[in-house]
Amino acid sequence: KQWYQRRVAITAGRDRQHGPILELNRMFSSQARGTKDWSRTIFAQACSMLINVSSESFLLPHRAWKVRFVGESVDDVGGGYSESIAEMCEELQSGVLPLFILTPNGRVDNGVNRDCYLFNPAASSPEETNMFKFLGILMGISVRTGSPLALDIAPPMWKLLVGL
Repeated sequence: KQWYQRRVAITAGRDRQHGPILELNRMFSSQARGTKDWSRTIFAQACSMLINVSSESFLLPHRAWKVRFVGESVDDVGGGYSESIAEMCEELQSGVLPLFILTPNGRVDNGVNRDCYLFNPAASSPEETNMFKFLGILMGISVRTGSPLALDIAPPMWKLLVGL
């Protein structure tokens, strides 16, 4: 663990407090709830703004970006950033975004891991591939900053991610 923490510290950017500034529209995303229009979600908005940002921008020890919520008078000193991550995790597991599907046990409400999700093998379009790439960026930021993502990913998916 100490070796890992030293590597993260060595590679961390310290020349600024946060990465890019994101303008996210929660009113726009609230219109997507209850529909399959994932393009309005906070996740999709952030993905479109960050997918082509240089990876060096994410090497910060705390906040990878600063958030301005459109139409809201919130000065992000960390709360807006955390809130944006929480909303993205909620959207990923709500069925609005196509990246995750409920485990078979969850679909029939029987057995273990009923509350867990699998990567959706049908999500393979270029847009969905970019969203998976952005999900990987979020996971990397989570590991680097020590801020866990509230994602209920099934154990077999974690094994795929870590190469077991």
